Order: sequence, then structure tokens, then C-alpha cells
Amino acid sequence: MSLLSQYRLVDVATQGYLLFVAFVALALRGEHWVGLVALHLGTVTVVHGLIRTNPPPAARDVAGGAFSANAGRAWLREFYPILLYVGLYVETVVVNRMMATPRLDPWLLRVDHELLGFQPAEVFPVAFVQPLFSEFMHLSYLSFHVMVGGVGWWLSVRNLTAFRHFVTVVSLVFYACYATYLFVPAVGPRVLFADTPERAQFIAQYGRPPRPTPVPAGGQWAGRAFTLVEEHGEIPGAAFPSSHVAVALVTAWFSWRYVRRIRWLHLFFVVTILFSTVYTRAHYAVDVIGGLVAAAVLFPAAQALYARAGGPRHTGRS
Repeated sequence: MSLLSQYRLVDVATQGYLLFVAFVALALRGEHWVGLVALHLGTVTVVHGLIRTNPPPAARDVAGGAFSANAGRAWLREFYPILLYVGLYVETVVVNRMMATPRLDPWLLRVDHELLGFQPAEVFPVAFVQPLFSEFMHLSYLSFHVMVGGVGWWLSVRNLTAFRHFVTVVSLVFYACYATYLFVPAVGPRVLFADTPERAQFIAQYGRPPRPTPVPAGGQWAGRAFTLVEEHGEIPGAAFPSSHVAVALVTAWFSWRYVRRIRWLHLFFVVTILFSTVYTRAHYAVDVIGGLVAAAVLFPAAQALYARAGGPRHTGRS
């Protein structure tokens, strides 16, 4: 079996993105560039080996999506892009710092004010401070991880063809958002609540400091889980456009097509994510708009690339 036949579009996109970031880091030679380049080249090598040594499709039962031989390695070969998403997201801040690109936050703050006459990320959680509502908003924000990992896992074990469609399109959308974050960093509303130039700008514009998040907003289990994710998984530079919004919309399309029993529940949480990203002060309102535009542009482009690459479009349901 030739190397070309073993690589699929998602493999080419993943390896291409890894090499692209390594090249940018090598060109900039900023802080941690040696480690970043080494990590990426190592990951490219591991992924290549995983693809080359994976058993051919004939060695497993692809009709039902269940692997009958070398199950763990075969599953990992299919699922590995999803396992890379968080790491590729977090590392964008390292490249941001190498570039020393000015943050977009002052411009985003201005756009939010011009569109609505106030700062939604400041006002929304203060206006709706009820513990149950706050808990639901945080739960809604966290549901994004289930949309990606949960739906992906379900399809990977129930409908392999549908999963390959899912992981290809979702990966292409993620990588496009990540590439944007490398060059146009924006921290999001959290900069208003720390000693930053954006906070000083807010005070100069409004004549007062921004109102802090009321205590009940993060006091329940979902609020605490959100805080844990923010402290260990979120980074200061990947707010615009909101990949939360863009990718959530894409995953809803796949539920609607392939996992129809959950499609309405999935769509409901996608809609609430449009609000929870602002309520939790993870994003400006304009970030949400940017995410909607990104989904509208990137999803059909990814679908077209997938079809052009010869990806089968399974119409079955799980």
C-alpha cells in the first residue's frame, strides 16, 4: 500500500498544520522555539508512524464501525486529531509571544460598545446573577467539550465512515481558527479584570472600573469546573473568532445528520453557547459574531475539500 493511499485529508491537514507552526517558530526564533519545533517534528513523526503501521481497512470490520483487529491502535489512528486539539490550541499563545503582536482587545472592546452601547461581558453576568442560571450558563459553555469529544467518540465506535467525515471537517475548522490566533491575538473580557492596558482603557472610557463577577456566578459545581478549565486549559490570546461557536455549530450539523436521536438537545446547547461564552466572560459579543461568520465560511469550504478528496458521505444514522 502506497504512502499516498494511507494518508487521508485529515492527515494531510494535521501534518501540514504541525509543520506550518514549526516553520513559523523556526523563522521567529522566539522564546521556547527550540522546544516547540522539536515537539512538532516529533509529533509529525509519531503520527506518520501511526498511519504507516496501521492495519489496512480489510483487516477490520468497517461496515459497522467496529474494529476487529489491533483495536487500540486502529482506533487511535482514526481519533488522534481530536487528541491533539487542546495542545494545538494552548500552544498558540507561545507563537503569539514570539511575534509580540499587539492584542486586538482594544478594537474588540470598541466594536462591542459601538454595536450595543455597552459591554455585554461586563453587564450580562451582573444582570443575571441567579445561581441556577449561572450554573446552567457554565454548564452550557462546558458542553462544547462533549460536542467534540463525545460525538466524535460515539461516531468512531458506531459509524466509522461518518466519523471520518466528522473528524476531517471539524479538524479543518479548528486549524483555520488556530492559524488565526497565531497572528491576531485577543485575550477576551478577562483582561478587564486584571491589571492590563485594556482595563485602563475601560476606566478611561467609562470613568469607573468594570464590575466584577458576582460571587454566586462561579459558586456551583459547573462554575468550579469552568474555573478549573480556564486556569489550566484556556490561554490569553485565542478569543477572536470564537472557535467555541464555530466548531459547536459544525458538530450540530453532524448530530443532525448522523446521531439524530440527540439532534434537538445538541442544537439547544449550541444556541445557549452563543450566550454562555459572553456570560462566562470568555468572549466579547463580537467574538461570537466572528465565530458565526467563521462557521458560515469554513464549514462549506471544509465540506468541499472533503468531497474533492473523495471522502464518502455516509447517509446512515447512529
